Amino acid sequence: MIIILQVSDNVLTKSLMMLLIISLLIVGASFLIFMKTLYYKVGEGIVTIGSIFRFTDIHIKIENIVYFTERITLLDQSGIAGMLSKRFSVGKGYIEGLGKVDMYITSSKKTIFFGTEKGNYGISPADMAGFSALLKKNGVKEEFIIRDVLDKDIRESADKLKHFFLLNAVMVLILVEIPIVLLYLGRLPEYVSISQLDTSMLSYVPAKVYVDSTVAYGIMAFMIALLAFVLAKFYSKIDKIYYYRVMLIPLVISVLLLLNLANILIPILL
Repeated sequence: MIIILQVSDNVLTKSLMMLLIISLLIVGASFLIFMKTLYYKVGEGIVTIGSIFRFTDIHIKIENIVYFTERITLLDQSGIAGMLSKRFSVGKGYIEGLGKVDMYITSSKKTIFFGTEKGNYGISPADMAGFSALLKKNGVKEEFIIRDVLDKDIRESADKLKHFFLLNAVMVLILVEIPIVLLYLGRLPEYVSISQLDTSMLSYVPAKVYVDSTVAYGIMAFMIALLAFVLAKFYSKIDKIYYYRVMLIPLVISVLLLLNLANILIPILL
């Protein structure tokens, strides 16, 4: 992104890169603060997983917890996260034998897994024995309940993959159809500036050439989405639950293409 920021002369591209860089810095800083202030607490009949960001706190009633178990922190989760780390994981993941797990695991020694009827959680409190004792004192059974991936989880992931693909197809259709319709209605000038916000010089191309190039970009974006869909199907053999996230790549590309379309057409239509 820094390289693109330095070599590009297009103001819109520069603005997008700067926005992405600032966003990543903010997200990264927020994640570090979250990790540094993450804590686990048992009190007043509630287990709390919290941090300095109070709006992200999770509160689980102890009466709803049906099991807990202590495990050596050696995660057998699927997907990219499982390839990168076997001992640390924060976020949603899949654990063989448990299914979906909301993980807040920061210890390389031991982890406590516990769950309700609605979901599973993984935490790594500093005082593992003390935390387990508090759960036992509140009547939570120490056992490991086998909860492999559910049919509804598989269906939900398949539906999300389809929805992401259809959303991308709609965005590509908008990208292609708008210039064609404007050309047919005679709303495009004879020559279209393809660098309306260029800081150095304006570049003009015939309207027909511009529309043809936009259609070509749309076809390219759709082919990338189709490839991502196929890759996601293959990736589902590795990650049974979160494979649909592969479709985020073509979605980002389509969003950028639509922003560029807006950059060119808005000055023409105003």
